[in-house]
Amino acid sequence: MEARCRWNSEVIVMTSARWGRMQTGRCLDIHPNLLAKTGDDPLFLGCSEDVLAVLDRKCSGRTSCDVRIPDPVLDEIKPCYPDQTRYLEASYVCVKGWLENMHIIVFFIRLRMKYSESSVLGSFN
Repeated sequence: MEARCRWNSEVIVMTSARWGRMQTGRCLDIHPNLLAKTGDDPLFLGCSEDVLAVLDRKCSGRTSCDVRIPDPVLDEIKPCYPDQTRYLEASYVCVKGWLENMHIIVFFIRLRMKYSESSVLGSFN
């Protein structure tokens, strides 16, 4: 993934990132009969994990960012069967502003994400 902002006065703010096998395509061409048998298995197709926090640390607050696959951090995340090829879907926006202000914005984004994660985890206790 290559994220670039057009102007030096802009920085990246990651808005979404998923890692896994979200759908069939040219890298995973499944015969319809096999898909009918395995399509309900959540580890076979539609298996993914939200990796926004990972991409946020790598990219948010910078004017450009390259995430090369394979990536050691993403490779540790295995939402699918181990031998299944995974891919990254990510989106971002470029926000104008001073770099110092962007660090504050990224801080609040991360804080919001931590709060969301803790409230979800807290509901299971």
